[in-house]
Amino acid sequence: MKKYILLAIVWLIAVETQATAKNTWNRGELSLINGTVLTGDLSYNWRAEIVQYRDGNTIKAFSALQVREFKYFDVDQNTLRKFIVADQPDKSSRHRLFLEEFGVGSMMIYRQLRHARDPIHIGNPMNTSIDDKSPKSLDRYVYYIYEGDQMTSLTDFNTELWPRMKAEFDDELTHYSATIQANFSSTLTRLLLIAQYNQLKARANQLTISHSDLQPTSLD
Repeated sequence: MKKYILLAIVWLIAVETQATAKNTWNRGELSLINGTVLTGDLSYNWRAEIVQYRDGNTIKAFSALQVREFKYFDVDQNTLRKFIVADQPDKSSRHRLFLEEFGVGSMMIYRQLRHARDPIHIGNPMNTSIDDKSPKSLDRYVYYIYEGDQMTSLTDFNTELWPRMKAEFDDELTHYSATIQANFSSTLTRLLLIAQYNQLKARANQLTISHSDLQPTSLD
């Protein structure tokens, strides 16, 4: 009997907490796949993979099947956060994902919360400390690397990404990996190496542009 009473109390507390939990709203812009662009208050639920749009007293919810991209200014983190929608890497699945932009460059880095490892929170999962940059927190996400239309999972770093990176900047990346005492199985190390590659790539592209500007103009 005591067991059932305890379960009932726990259930009532959970229901009450869920009823009083409030979404976190931030000003942003939501682009739908039908071309509609909505500007207003947005609230993104990481666990449910739903983004809500509020205009006055009207609230609408959208899944990844309806959205092309969205962005909002996170007041708590004081940063502009951008999300795209991508197909599930498993080609046999039609499931689409919300991915947050995490690193910019020749190799774009996107991430998705790793639901299986994330503790359950009643209310809006946006209220969790999802932006802690500690190595432990980094492992709470699944990362995908985009090069144009090609997407590679960060789990394939050693076999797919690293060989291509070294083919372009072998000496520089070898020196950098030694400097940071790289552990190639570490998420943090892999992200640092990709960030370093993006810097090297941007610098090389800038030098190429500068060199082309110095070429003499033909008088023909």
